[in-house]
Amino acid sequence: MTIEFSRWPANYGKSFQVTKILGLASLGFADATEIFAACKNIDPDNDETWVKEWLATAETVERHGRQAEAVGNWYAARDAYARACNYTRTAEFMVKDDEAEKVRLIRKSTELFEKAGRYFDVRPEKVQVPYEDAMLDGYFFSPDWIEGPKPTLFALNGGEEHSTENYFNLGPAFIESGYNFFVYDQPGTSLSLYEKGKTRRADSEAFHSKAIDFLLTRPEVDPNKIIVFGESFSGYDSLRFASFDQRIAAVISDGGTHKFDWAAMLRWMPPSLAAHGLRILGASSLDELANDPRFAYDLEGVLHRIECPLLVVHGAEEALVQPTPLWQALTNYEQAGSKNKTFLPIEDRRLGGLEHCQVDNKHVTREVVLNWLCSIGLGPSAPRSTKARPA
Repeated sequence: MTIEFSRWPANYGKSFQVTKILGLASLGFADATEIFAACKNIDPDNDETWVKEWLATAETVERHGRQAEAVGNWYAARDAYARACNYTRTAEFMVKDDEAEKVRLIRKSTELFEKAGRYFDVRPEKVQVPYEDAMLDGYFFSPDWIEGPKPTLFALNGGEEHSTENYFNLGPAFIESGYNFFVYDQPGTSLSLYEKGKTRRADSEAFHSKAIDFLLTRPEVDPNKIIVFGESFSGYDSLRFASFDQRIAAVISDGGTHKFDWAAMLRWMPPSLAAHGLRILGASSLDELANDPRFAYDLEGVLHRIECPLLVVHGAEEALVQPTPLWQALTNYEQAGSKNKTFLPIEDRRLGGLEHCQVDNKHVTREVVLNWLCSIGLGPSAPRSTKARPA
C-alpha cells in the first residue's frame, strides 16, 4: 500500500479523510502535528468525537490567527485562518443528520477562507454564476502580473468537495504558474445544495456551460484556453461536460467513473452517509435511483463527442471508484473521440499519489497536470521573477 493514514485500519472512510487533510499539510494548508493531536482523541466509530475534535482544533488555530492579525502579523494570520478553514471543513464532513449545523460549518469555513484570502498574493474575487432561478457562488483569481487574456483552469468540485478545498488542492500552483483559476459551488455541493436546493444532475453541461458563459464575460480570460479539471465525482462531470461543450480547450479527468453503480455504492455506506448521497443526487430512495433515467450517470455512447485534448489520471490503488476502477478509467480513455489523448497511471510507490485523486500526495497531481499542459502547448507562463526583470 502507498503511504496513508493507517491508525484506523478497519475504518477506511475516516482514514481516507485524514489522508486528505494530511495531503493539504504537505502543501502548507494544514499541519501534521495539529492533525495527529486531533486524531488522538477521536473514536473512529463515533462521529460526534470526530466533529468535536476537529472543531476544537479549528477554534484553537483560528484564535492564533486573530492574535497574529491583531498585532499586524498578516503572514501567521493567513496561514492560521487557512488551516482553521480546512479543519472546519473536515469536521463538517461527518455532520450528516443536523442540516442547520452543516450549514453553519460551511459558512464558518467560508468565512475563514475569506479571512485568509485577504492576505493571498492573488486575492479571491467573489463571483456568481446564474443557474435556473439561483445565483451560484464562486471565486475567480487572476494573476495581475501578467497582462492581457490568460489561460484559465476551471476546477470542478467533487462529490463532497467545497470550492475552498478545491482552491487549496490546485489553486496556488496554477495561479503562480500564470493561469486564471475559477471554482464555484456547482449543484450538489456546499450551499448550492443546502440553501439553494440545487442537486447534481447527470447532464452536467446543463450547469457547467453556464459557468463557461460567465468566464467568457471576463477580459482576463483567453476564450481559446479554458481548461477543465474534474476529480472524483467531477471526473465524470468533466468528461460529460467536454462531450457537449466545444468551447473547452483541454479536459482532465482524475479518478473519474464511467458508469455509476448507485446500488452497489450506497449499500456499503452507513445509513446516514447513504441518505446524504441521495440528497446530493436529488433522489428519494435506492429504488428511484435504479429505475429513474434521470439518475443514469453513464458515459457509454457519449465520449466519442469529445474533440479537445484529454488527460485521464488513474491512481494504481484507486478504491473509491467501484467496481473495476482500472476498467472504468481505461474505458473513458478508449472511448473518447479526442485525437490527442493521454492515459496516465500513477504507480510510483516511493512518491505515492496512488490513492483516489492522489489525496496522499497532491504534489503528484500538480506535476502531472502541468507537465501534460506543457506537452500540448498550454503550459505555464514564465516565472513571476522572470517577468519582473528588465529586458
